[in-house]
Amino acid sequence: MRRRRCSARCLQFGSGCYLADSLARQGKHDEAEKMEREVLAVRKRVLGADHPNTLMTAGNLAATLSRQGKHDEAEKMEREVLAVKQRVLGAEHPDTLTAAGNLAASLSSQGKHDEAEKMQREVLALEKRVLGADHPSTLSTANNLADSLSSQGKHDEAEKMQREVLCSVQAGAGSRSSRHIEYRGQSGCIPRAPRKVR
Repeated sequence: MRRRRCSARCLQFGSGCYLADSLARQGKHDEAEKMEREVLAVRKRVLGADHPNTLMTAGNLAATLSRQGKHDEAEKMEREVLAVKQRVLGAEHPDTLTAAGNLAASLSSQGKHDEAEKMQREVLALEKRVLGADHPSTLSTANNLADSLSSQGKHDEAEKMQREVLCSVQAGAGSRSSRHIEYRGQSGCIPRAPRKVR
């Protein structure tokens, strides 16, 4: 069987993205940003601004910018990605919902909790309808919304939501799953072990 050769352009796209990801994981955000900007420029020129891979690279760059504290630029880029995905894919497409959730997270990290909460509520309602109440993305959005609520001092509502997320994760994946452990740690509401009757 003959192996397909990847063109230099193909390698540049893929290896550039993987290298940027590797740099970001090592905390080398300046280098990751430079690489992501280069890949984004090439993808826009070759694939077009609306191509899924171009949008993915723009989203990755926005995340890198946010990690560097460049929140205004990250938010602007997240808004651009969301606008294109809404236009190209529609408001209810899972990728569009992810982009909206990313923008909400960006807003929350800037302390814009009211706007983040509003967006997270909209995304959560759509995800429940489109993906289902127990889908991991839906649960993640609910957890993020609970965090936004808590940041605004709405602790009772945040706790209620976190308990609902925890119950969904326990019911769907079992109490030993990694998602259960992740949510249990974030929610701070560790269920009591059943008492043994003698």
